[in-house]
Amino acid sequence: MRLLIITQRVDRTDPILGFFHRWIAAFGGRLSSVTVIGQQVGVHDLQPHVRVHSLGKEAAVPRMLQILRFWKIILLEHGRYDAVFVHMTPVWVLLGWPIWFVFRKRTYLWYEARGGGWVLPIALLLAKKVFGATDYGLPRSSRRRVIVGHGIDTEKFSVGHCDRIVGKFVAVGRVTPVKHYDLLLESLATLPQHCTLRIIGGAFTSRDEREMERLKAQQHDLGLSSRVAFGWESPDAVVIHLQQADAMLHACTGGLDKCVLEAMACGCPVISTSEAARRVLPLSCCARPEELADRIRWLLSLSAEQRRELATDLRQRVVNGHSLQHLIDRLVAEMRC
Repeated sequence: MRLLIITQRVDRTDPILGFFHRWIAAFGGRLSSVTVIGQQVGVHDLQPHVRVHSLGKEAAVPRMLQILRFWKIILLEHGRYDAVFVHMTPVWVLLGWPIWFVFRKRTYLWYEARGGGWVLPIALLLAKKVFGATDYGLPRSSRRRVIVGHGIDTEKFSVGHCDRIVGKFVAVGRVTPVKHYDLLLESLATLPQHCTLRIIGGAFTSRDEREMERLKAQQHDLGLSSRVAFGWESPDAVVIHLQQADAMLHACTGGLDKCVLEAMACGCPVISTSEAARRVLPLSCCARPEELADRIRWLLSLSAEQRRELATDLRQRVVNGHSLQHLIDRLVAEMRC
């Protein structure tokens, strides 16, 4: 099978979508030909038979010109692919479908997020199958939906050899209200002074900026100025943080965050209030919002042996059900049906 992949960014250094570079490489390891169209293209290192095209967002190309470039590429390259895999951007299903229909290209969508707007329900009708990591991740029902799990690079996200720093907690993801970082700050304020929190994320939209300002004010009011830090990190740096942290704290609502599984693959305990996370975490790592601080204290009280047993269990859960190789095998099999 020859595959065309449409994605937002092709850049292994990107703090949000850098993981997708490994997905592309994994597809390249399974398929004879892979063509990639990225709305924005940065640093990448892929196999010779993986061809990458940019729509020019990194050069501030206007949106209409990006669309025209998209149509040109999918027309000129139509003899190089048999199927199309659109990652997280259903609008490209709508824009490309007339051409793919004429040339009889099977079209597939990956979608794992809330929202989606008016475009998503139309894309769900046009795509042959819609893939998702969990049944929480698609905000609309579809008979074409196929749940395949997340794809975590368990070679990259591994336990590591460094010692964990007692009282170091991390949270991963964009600063936005659905992450409920305010709950994490409230919990931290009740914990011993040596406990710190590194929020690996930042703001993208004006709404995010307002949330950041609110959290900074809360941080000041709770006396946490020296115990909480914000900011994006490179994908490689995130791995190190997860290998060093005492735990990852998670209070996001919605689908199953990939960062939960990445932490688990690193043997880093996750304390979460998320309903979706309950599908993969042991009950001991789950808490209601009002129980979060108490659950963190329980974690701090564990012996070294109990911590090792928990770390082994968490990693094995990801290896068994959410590894990258498992995901790519499943996607290729589903697209060949």
